[in-house]
Amino acid sequence: MKRLLVIMALYLGVSVSSLSAQDVQMEDLYQKAAAQGGAAIEGSYEAFKTLQKDNPSDPIVLFYLGASETLLAKESWLPWRKVSYAENGIARMDKALTIIEEMDNPGRSSQGMPQDLLLKGIAATTFTKVPKFFNSFDRGFELYHELMGDPRMGYMPPDATRWIYCGALQAAELEGDKELVNLWGAKAESHGISNPCGDVKNSD
Repeated sequence: MKRLLVIMALYLGVSVSSLSAQDVQMEDLYQKAAAQGGAAIEGSYEAFKTLQKDNPSDPIVLFYLGASETLLAKESWLPWRKVSYAENGIARMDKALTIIEEMDNPGRSSQGMPQDLLLKGIAATTFTKVPKFFNSFDRGFELYHELMGDPRMGYMPPDATRWIYCGALQAAELEGDKELVNLWGAKAESHGISNPCGDVKNSD
């Protein structure tokens, strides 16, 4: 664990003593890697690999390891590596979600969002945006249906969920379901989000 904290401190730019909740550390590390790309993605992947070896039964760790692999797929220049990273990442994320959905209390994100909502949002965004030949769009679209039907979404601050509504609307448009676009757009507006994809910061 100490080695992991040192790695996280290096890539997050904070002191080891300031790192408290492990789930928040992982969330921050993933978000920073997604925003910066390049070496930050490679560093996060190595950190999550280390943590997964030490915590093989933790589904949150498994999820972020998979999510970091999908980021690596975007960075890789070699087609076979790109496919391998994406396939492994998607499989890990989906497996982790299955376990997390059975947990009584998966915890909360750094913004106070229930952990399962955050991770479903990341997975839905990832699954619906990778190339179609990975056959993950339907699973991602299913996750958006679950999120849009979850009453907890209405209790979250608009800035915390805007990116999820944006991704859901984009997926519905790709599916060609205008009725669903209107329905989910209205739901977003009822929660104080009139333009979900305007100045949105995705968490994928």
